[in-house]
Amino acid sequence: MGCLKSAFITATGFLLATLHTGVSAEPLLKVSKRPDGSTLYWSLEQPSANGKYGLFLIAQGSGCLPAVKNTTIQQAKELVAGYAVLLVEKYSVTHSDSPEEQFKDCSKEYVANHTVEQRAVDVEQIVDELRGADWWNGKLVLFGGSEGGDLVARLAPRLNPDAAVVFSSGLGESFAQVLKSLVPPHVAKEVDAKLAYARANPESAEVWGGNSMRWWADVVDRVPVNDLLNSHAPVLLIQGTEDKSAPVSSGRAAQDAYASAGRCELTYWEYPGYDHYMTDKDGVNHRGEVFERISGWIKKTALNGAPGCISDAGKS
Repeated sequence: MGCLKSAFITATGFLLATLHTGVSAEPLLKVSKRPDGSTLYWSLEQPSANGKYGLFLIAQGSGCLPAVKNTTIQQAKELVAGYAVLLVEKYSVTHSDSPEEQFKDCSKEYVANHTVEQRAVDVEQIVDELRGADWWNGKLVLFGGSEGGDLVARLAPRLNPDAAVVFSSGLGESFAQVLKSLVPPHVAKEVDAKLAYARANPESAEVWGGNSMRWWADVVDRVPVNDLLNSHAPVLLIQGTEDKSAPVSSGRAAQDAYASAGRCELTYWEYPGYDHYMTDKDGVNHRGEVFERISGWIKKTALNGAPGCISDAGKS
């Protein structure tokens, strides 16, 4: 479950803490061509040190602000030291775009073509282009929050990462299951009809809740944890109990899905009293400590594998 907040409430999707763990060179701004002929913008920021290193994909949340201009994305780069950082822009978003309002001032091309599935196809294309690069040691880490968390779930079985982190995205329930509980009452009244319309018109560029019907059709009935279960990648899912955008019920459902399948790859961290941004009921933000913990998990897991699987093996 991701991007619920982006549909009806102005938000960046996920907020990241500043962690000073490494320094990288300036990003290389790149372009590729999609099969439909459109231009796909992406960037690669490689460590200043020589030698081989891994690839760290950061999947931005909702909106049409370029990832290269997103200050919280820039902070997220520090989560993993010594990795090349890959950012892939969304459909029709260029490196130089500067929308005044990243959820409203988006191009017609963006609105008509942007979906989570399109993002997944785009990332696959760029990763395929990078395979065989003399600097890449084969290690791959995925990180995403909100809509970016849904993207990470789709990418896991396709890219087989060494570690995947999903922050404040839920993933265990579909939009159809939880959307009414997350929007104002006057919007909840029209949810069933709008989602039915999206299912019947999956190519429509008509906008509702900040996204096209094409976007809604792509996500409405999809349960992201099912994508994760098609992969054996180690996954870290972070959830606050007071998250009003990605409900805790969805995070717990994802945990239950792994348990029911007898799977060991999921690490689930639930923070009592924390909201979408890791702020507690007293207004104290805990992102820094949460992200320091995430950084440690990535480092150990990318090297040793899923902690739960290692523990299970040790018991046998």
